[in-house]
Formats: sequence, C-alpha cells, structure tokens
Amino acid sequence: MKNWLLPLALLGTLAACSTSNESKQRANDAYQNSDEALPAFAPLATGGVNLPKADNTYQIPQVKIQRADNVDIRPPESPRAIIQNSVAQFDGERALIAYPNDKKQIYSLEQVARLLTEQGVEYKLTGNKITTGWTGAGRTDDIGNVQLQYDIEQVHSGGYSALFVSVLQAKRDDVIFTPNLKDKQRYTSDRLNQLIGQLNSTYRKQLQDLNNSGFNPIQSALSKDSNGRTALALNATFNHAWVKLGQVLPRLDFEIKDEIIGRGTRKLDYRPVSSSMWWPFSGGEGNILDKGTYFMQLSALGKQSAVVFTDEGGNELTPEKAQALYQALKNALSK
Repeated sequence: MKNWLLPLALLGTLAACSTSNESKQRANDAYQNSDEALPAFAPLATGGVNLPKADNTYQIPQVKIQRADNVDIRPPESPRAIIQNSVAQFDGERALIAYPNDKKQIYSLEQVARLLTEQGVEYKLTGNKITTGWTGAGRTDDIGNVQLQYDIEQVHSGGYSALFVSVLQAKRDDVIFTPNLKDKQRYTSDRLNQLIGQLNSTYRKQLQDLNNSGFNPIQSALSKDSNGRTALALNATFNHAWVKLGQVLPRLDFEIKDEIIGRGTRKLDYRPVSSSMWWPFSGGEGNILDKGTYFMQLSALGKQSAVVFTDEGGNELTPEKAQALYQALKNALSK
C-alpha cells in the first residue's frame, strides 16, 4: 500500500507544477495582451526573521495602458531628396524638390513631358506648368479605381530650380472626391519620386551610352534639314554622335566654349593653327573658315541624327564654307 501511495503523491506534485501560470508564458505575446494582470506572488514566510524591505528604485510601475486607434505602420511616403545637393518636402498641398541650376536641363519640364509621352499620359504644357489628363495613382492600397489629374510646375530662383507636383482633381470609380491631407501627400510624393527616379535612370543610361559609343566611326552624308539648310546626316544615334563630335571638333581647331546636351547645342570658338591642319580631313583643300564664334546644332532623327553649323549670328554658312567644313567633318568622323 505504501509502495503505490508514493507515486501518486509524486504525480500530484508534478500536476500541480504543470498548471502553474509561470510555466505557460507565451512567446511573441501580442500588444492586445498587454492589459492582462501581472502575476502576483504571495510573500515569503519569514519564520520569525525580520527581512529587509525590497528597494522600490527599479520596481516596474503598474500602468494601465489605454488602447489607441489603429496606426498605419507602413514606411512614411514623402518626397525623397534623390538628386545630389537637393532638398525635398511636402508643404501641405504640393510635393517639391529643389536642386542646383546646373541640373535644370536634366530635371526639366521638357524631360517630364517626354516621360509622360512614353507612359501614354495626356498633358498640356502652358508656360512653366504641365497639366496632365486623368491617370492612375499607381498605388496598390487604394480602394476602387482612383484616377488623378496633376499640376507639375518648374520654377527658378537664386541659383536653384524646383519641381512642384500637386493634385488638381481626383475621382474614385468615376466619382469626384476631395483627397484628405494624407492622401495628397501620398499621391503627390509618389508621382514626384517616380518622375525623378525615371529621369535619374535615363540620365545614367545616357552617360553610359556616351562613354561606350564615342570611339566607333560614323558614316555621314550631306543633306538638307527641315529649314532647307545644308546639314550633315549621321548614321548614328544622338548620344553616339554627340560624343564623337566632341572628340573630332578639337582636331579641326574648334574649342568647345559651352554646350547643352539636352538641346543638342554647342558654342564653338574657331582659332585655326594653320590651313595644313585641315588637309588630312578635307581632301587637301585649304582652310577657308574665318576665325570667330560658331554654333553647332545636333538633332535626333530616330536612330540617326543630323548636325548643322551656323555663324555667330545664327546665319547659315555660305555654300563654299559649308561644303568645306562638312567634308572635313565627314572624313574625321569616319576614322
């Protein structure tokens, strides 16, 4: 009898231990369980000994937590300063990014218009502002089919340029609605970040193409541009032709004083060393160009391009000078 009472007592002790709250603490406890009562422990039996009182310095305060409304814990969506030396912010109505003027040709309304055309978004360009047609917001967390119209502006002041994006109108499932402040911030910031990111990608690709394609020879032929002026048609893309011309022009005694790749223009200063410099390129003809300032205009024609030279006043070169210059340039580009 005594032999089987002992195992029963042991089992009772183990069962009592297994039902203890301390042994059932839950891992990854959720915030919803934060208001559950903390476990309480009975004071120790002193056995007649006066124990020192516990120090309350590090005691956890008993605070009753009040539940709050649901909070959106997704990363905040705001304009990002992804242009070097730029500042981006949302002013309550518009998302904007300000950047130095030396980058205004890269981040311009003309470049934004090109992106909108590639995306199939209708727009109207008036002065320094683009007004788009209805286009999707591009957000996956929207309820219903949200369509927006944007105003995109560019301003220049004090050595800086800035692009502004604001919501002109909004509709959900063809019903016009007024977006709240949070929606305005998300919609305008998303669109601005998207535009700047795509312009950055395009600019990096252009630089890569320029660096990789400038050493290949270019075949060319005399032609006429849309204004009836004598031009040199180039069997090369705009980027390839731009770099190749930049390499060839100094060999013809042209110094590049200024250039704007976004417009395809270069301001050139012509100071010939001697007429013999032209002989390898012009088939033995002497130099007949006058010293002075000239302008070069490179235009894209699909996968080809064309270049036109004018004098300081923007006038077409005489047939004799144009023939000599384009022949020398043609021979130099083919090397």
